[in-house]
Amino acid sequence: MIRLWRCSPEFTGVVRPEAITVVFMRIGHFFAALALLFDAVAVQADPEGNMWLWPVEGRATGEGIIYKPQTYIGGELDFDALYITAPHGSSVVAPTDATVSSVGWNYATSITSSIGGGEIDPDADFDAMAKDMAEEIGRGCDPKYVNHFIGLRLADGRTVYISGLCIGRRFKTGEKVSRGERIGSVHYSYRLIEEPSIELRVSSPRGTPDDPMTPFGLTTSFIPPQELKPVTELTAEEAKEDFDVLIDAFEECYPSLDDLVADEELESYRRRVTDGFSGTVPIEDFYLLMQRTAGLLHDSHIYLYPLEGRHDDFVYADVLIGYVNGGMCVTGATEGFEQYLTRKVTAVDGIPSDSLLRKAVKFARGYDAASEDCVRSSLYNFSNYYRRFFESASPDGGYTLTFDDGSTLEAKGHVYRGGPLKISPDGSKYMMTNKYADGNCSLRMINDTTAYIGIGTFQLNETEVDEIRDFIAEHSAVPYMIVDVRNNDGGHDWALRRILSYLSDEPYAATDGYSKVMKRGRFASFAHARNYTADDEIFGDEYREVEGREGLYAFGEAKALMPDSAVHYGGRLYVLADERSCSAATLLPAMVMRSHRGVIVGRETRTAYHYMTALKFVDICLPNSRVTWHIPLVKCVFDTTENPRIPYGRGVIPDIYVPLTYEEVASTNGDAILNRALQAIADGEYLDGNTFGDESGDGGAVPAWVWWTAGTIVLAALLVTSRCGKMC
Repeated sequence: MIRLWRCSPEFTGVVRPEAITVVFMRIGHFFAALALLFDAVAVQADPEGNMWLWPVEGRATGEGIIYKPQTYIGGELDFDALYITAPHGSSVVAPTDATVSSVGWNYATSITSSIGGGEIDPDADFDAMAKDMAEEIGRGCDPKYVNHFIGLRLADGRTVYISGLCIGRRFKTGEKVSRGERIGSVHYSYRLIEEPSIELRVSSPRGTPDDPMTPFGLTTSFIPPQELKPVTELTAEEAKEDFDVLIDAFEECYPSLDDLVADEELESYRRRVTDGFSGTVPIEDFYLLMQRTAGLLHDSHIYLYPLEGRHDDFVYADVLIGYVNGGMCVTGATEGFEQYLTRKVTAVDGIPSDSLLRKAVKFARGYDAASEDCVRSSLYNFSNYYRRFFESASPDGGYTLTFDDGSTLEAKGHVYRGGPLKISPDGSKYMMTNKYADGNCSLRMINDTTAYIGIGTFQLNETEVDEIRDFIAEHSAVPYMIVDVRNNDGGHDWALRRILSYLSDEPYAATDGYSKVMKRGRFASFAHARNYTADDEIFGDEYREVEGREGLYAFGEAKALMPDSAVHYGGRLYVLADERSCSAATLLPAMVMRSHRGVIVGRETRTAYHYMTALKFVDICLPNSRVTWHIPLVKCVFDTTENPRIPYGRGVIPDIYVPLTYEEVASTNGDAILNRALQAIADGEYLDGNTFGDESGDGGAVPAWVWWTAGTIVLAALLVTSRCGKMC
């Protein structure tokens, strides 16, 4: 049986793998239909300037084209694809040297949407597998038009997508293919095209549609998208309409709303905002309101896109200020002001720093529920909060600081106009923690007894995951292994699960979770969506009503993730996480903690332990301002267990807590979290047989929740830590 998959690369949650039909907009038509228009990228044949090889082997360039951009198939406009016919079974070759970026099953429901399926098994019967997938899809799907697709990424960042294939061997993502190398044979591409054919599309490095004809030396019919003029201001009525559209969308679509804000609080906020609109509203002021709202509706998977056509000036002061080391202090200084670094600040423009911090936490965003360390780290850059959100701030970015000895400094503001600018300390090394110039991972031995695996993202290809597997296999006898998922935004669920299977010689704990959506489809808010229509049904019958509960729920059987049969590590495991560990990079330490498989070192993750809201997303474009929000649609509950070790709404709280310090950002003492893990290894700090939720063991790592209850982190008193994480 083929399991239908989610074609969006953004899914990062561990959710039941039951067959789920997911419709996604194809890039070209998505942008064309909505006039989301960008500058076209200059077209070249390939990175070396060579014309591409025609994809049907033995055919002349251009031979067999039946549809090209700006022609219609039935009543549907073909915006950016070439449809090429050839006898069934004709060989299809790579047009140019490339790297495989994606591969799998495909069924086009229309020119604008497609359904993907599980991985290709070259030894299985193609027709039988296609029939299975057609039955899974239902709704009259003809298995004749179920086919394979492949994505080929070029060195210049463009990607060529070819579908309508029958692929005769297994390709790995990350695998190199050469110009002229066979990638499959001609099958059937689309249900409105009766003859055998393939479909070829090109996307630019920015993800926008690109010309599929010029690279072959053909006269093109492709029309590049054009840029829209940016919005500069709104009327009060337009601003009110946009704000109502946004709040309505959250109330209708977002299934975790009650974890963030009560209904009456949200409606009160709506009234206060809309009643305040009058006259004309500059677009910059409206976008600032959007940023404030993002603080109220914070979620590690909600994203507020940058304002179209606007680029803020880089404004800075002589010295930068932020919350760190237990209070507000000077965290950065331009040349000539270095003597102020680390000085304690008690007031800004006469306002006590404690008062400013209490207000600033309301503007923090990008974190789940009541997770705290993401807020702490964002306040390290308090200068930005102050300039954007505080009425007392000077437009030029300057401020008067009062230090703990009573002295003051009038820090002048500046607009960066180019040229050299030195701000001390240089925090670039901290910002690039666990990022690597030569790839997404680092695999090395720290010393004779400790192996290190740094994973900078879970957007890994199969080749990279295989390299991690081989490294673990080669070092399976090493007594200590460090897995670093700091500064990692997440990525593929399959990559996470495979890596977890290599990191344990025992099954992981089976957690009791579920998924929640607000309804199956036909969301009125999708009238303003860029990637769906208001008529779309996007969730299936696996989501059911539960008496007494809002929304629809899908429950799966709790199954333990098993270790890989050939590669599994049984030594002592130390996982490094921080406030930048999101999504899949939260789930890895969550699984390790829940299964008592190893020690977590660092800081609380940005994504919550119990749940994340992810899987599928809608991009809501507000009709007048064109401000766009990326809103997740599925609440993915990982574990329903609640106890003092995992308070509801918090991220994964480490066993060994390493607070963020000025010294860590400045890299004056090396890598603080890695050094603390190495110290724990040297001192023999480990789990000592404690069970999950039992913190009474002797001699193990100090549980981080003790740090919070003991009150050693001053900012905890300033943060909102209720179950729902509501903003006051």
